[in-house]
Amino acid sequence: MWPRRRSGSPPLLLFSVLNAVTSSSVAVAVNVATAEFPQAHGWTDNFTLLASIVAAVTVVSAVVAWLDRRADAGSAPSRPDALAAAAPMTTAQRWILAGGAVILTAGLATFIWLRPGLGGRERLSVLLTLAAFAVVAWLVAWWAVRAARPQPVAEATRTGEAGITTRSRVLQRVDQWWVRDALHRSLQQAVRLDVALDAQPDAVEAYEGPTQAALQRLGAPEPLPDGTRLVDVYDASRRILLIGRPGSGKTTHLLQLTEELLRRARADDDSPAPVVLLLSRWRTSHPDFCSWASAEIGERYGVAPAEVRQWLDDGRVILLLDGLDEVDDEYQDACLEAINSFARADSFAGTGMVVTCRSQDYERLHRLAFDVALVVRPLSRAQIDRALRSAGPDLDTLRHALDRDETLRELLTTPLMLGVATIAYRGATPDQLPTGGDSDAHRQVLYRLFVQRMLTRRRSLRGRPETEANFPPHEARCALIWLARLMHRRSQTVFYPDWLTPAWLPGRHPEWPLPRPRGVTAWLARRLGWDHTSTGLVGGGLAALIGAVATVPFGALVGGVRGAVVTAAVAAAFFGLGIGLTFGVLLQVPRLNRLFVPFIGREETTAYAASEWTTSARSAATGFLFWSAFGAVFVGLPVALSSTWPAAALIALTLGTGGGLSGGSVPDFAKPPASPGHALRASLRRFTRLMMILLALVAALLAVTFAQRGPWFAVVAALPMTVALMLTAGPGRAWLRHRAVTFGIARSGLLPEQLLDFLSYADDRVIMQRVFGGYAFIHRTLRDHLVAEDPFNRLPEPSRRVPAAGG
Repeated sequence: MWPRRRSGSPPLLLFSVLNAVTSSSVAVAVNVATAEFPQAHGWTDNFTLLASIVAAVTVVSAVVAWLDRRADAGSAPSRPDALAAAAPMTTAQRWILAGGAVILTAGLATFIWLRPGLGGRERLSVLLTLAAFAVVAWLVAWWAVRAARPQPVAEATRTGEAGITTRSRVLQRVDQWWVRDALHRSLQQAVRLDVALDAQPDAVEAYEGPTQAALQRLGAPEPLPDGTRLVDVYDASRRILLIGRPGSGKTTHLLQLTEELLRRARADDDSPAPVVLLLSRWRTSHPDFCSWASAEIGERYGVAPAEVRQWLDDGRVILLLDGLDEVDDEYQDACLEAINSFARADSFAGTGMVVTCRSQDYERLHRLAFDVALVVRPLSRAQIDRALRSAGPDLDTLRHALDRDETLRELLTTPLMLGVATIAYRGATPDQLPTGGDSDAHRQVLYRLFVQRMLTRRRSLRGRPETEANFPPHEARCALIWLARLMHRRSQTVFYPDWLTPAWLPGRHPEWPLPRPRGVTAWLARRLGWDHTSTGLVGGGLAALIGAVATVPFGALVGGVRGAVVTAAVAAAFFGLGIGLTFGVLLQVPRLNRLFVPFIGREETTAYAASEWTTSARSAATGFLFWSAFGAVFVGLPVALSSTWPAAALIALTLGTGGGLSGGSVPDFAKPPASPGHALRASLRRFTRLMMILLALVAALLAVTFAQRGPWFAVVAALPMTVALMLTAGPGRAWLRHRAVTFGIARSGLLPEQLLDFLSYADDRVIMQRVFGGYAFIHRTLRDHLVAEDPFNRLPEPSRRVPAAGG
């Protein structure tokens, strides 16, 4: 039934087995329903024959899938870019899959074996139970299809890292992420300039203790010989501070140094490995800078923190730290002092360090205890004129405007703004250039026209041709503004789609006027906030579906067809409203929020989607005991008083099973997302496996209980609550939260529903660029510009004169 996958991906075996099992289930269900007919009555009573047929279909399907997979593997092209992000199926996963299929098959055969003693309503209940299991199995298979769909991954992953040393893997990732992606694809590469460096000796000071006052003001720099590169200074002094104006090229210099140090490290195994770290991720939760650097390198580059610590002790790594000014204001002093303590420590004397910071922000801080401070020299008038002349006559209007506009000429003394200007003002007429205003006003006009030009051009600057834009320019601009605002609100310089959660969405009291979509969803969002509305609606809708499907057999057992319909409606309302009100309303009350923490965890500390998940026996045991106790007290006790104690015990056991499965899955953030969406797909695959295990265990428990004439309906009744429970922790919650935020950003009109496509589109237009498994604006000043823009105002027509604000 499933389309044949030419890639030979591991889940093909899963699809075939599920296909065999569910097809057999349908056949069995039909025979149960038609048992009154003589031609069907004979062989449906034969347990051995029926079990043999089901087992034979399953085995044949699995063998065919295995042979098909081998054929695909042999004929598949061995191109690195053809590999999928899905990992090969392990032996343990195959055994789990085979065990689940056998248990489910045995349970189905047991149902048929006991069929002669069932009444009419019991037969209908069994039929609906089989159908419910088939539906859930197909949903699990569909999730597996989505999780295993081949996706483009980062070059560092495509080229293969198996069998290489830790050092080689670090160098490979530095090369891909920082040299190829960040340096060679940056906007500054469009304008090739030799930006000079000057010495700034008063910016650093070697001292034994902390200074008592901030730097306050930098003196005049001391010129260095033309052609002096950052690597030349680093060879003489291993601790360098690099400062400059926004967009002056600090990060470009740092990445050019990275490229040179990377070349040396690959040529000589004794040379230290350069690693680039973003200081914007600094937090005071670590006891010292060495601990933070070890954890950050471990998370970003896949190195054990203990091994990183040994590298730092031995001087085998060079720390290239970008963006001291991007550290949160409340952490800046602590970060600088931690760096100084690290730099003064004798044990780390052999570790090279380079730190970048904006000049204006650095003046508010204490001095770094480094050897040398450099400042990026502004572009000279001659450099600007040569760059504009080399671009051709399309920039003659801009070049002549610089002769009479000192403010505009001063603005273009940084490579970033000169590169932006060559794009924004290419082919412009004199009346399109801004008049009057200060430097900030000119920058706003320049960025506004730059964004307009990039969104309306028919070809990207990344070398990928496009016949037409994927997103209308006005809608794309609005989405960029909202993304910039959301990132600014959470102090993020890099946006990771995998880590997008409902907490990113505006609450009841948004900082900015939001789009006003119509409908019930928008009405709820205005009163509850998009964060809680999205979670409540998505979680409640899914819980209603699960509740209706899983309780239909119990309703059929009690009241036939009418009972099934009524029970499904009641269960959908109960579970849907319960989950929806809990996440949409109750969690907004601080006291109630604290009450729910033991059950669902804290919103701010809940793990995001992770590239790797591990199993913890201790966590699984804790989850099993906690949720078993919860089920026994809050669900089992009322059932025991109204029904039987065995039914209460089965409900507690079923809930505990789900709690153990979800609680035992622990995210491992040692590897960052290799590509946007990679961590989410890995979490979805993990959740799919957990659902498979749950279905197999529940089927086994159901078969045993049914064979013993026990209260099997208790297991069916507890299944929807168990599945809903598994969506509140572990990989299930990561998937649910992402579904909720996708729903929220689309319904609210803030971001496109096809978010990954939009981010790739923004990268093509050089408005954003890939960083690790996320995206960042080409410069923080562009992000800040978009934060201040009004998404409800359309851009002016290019032919109209654009006055600068304040002019």
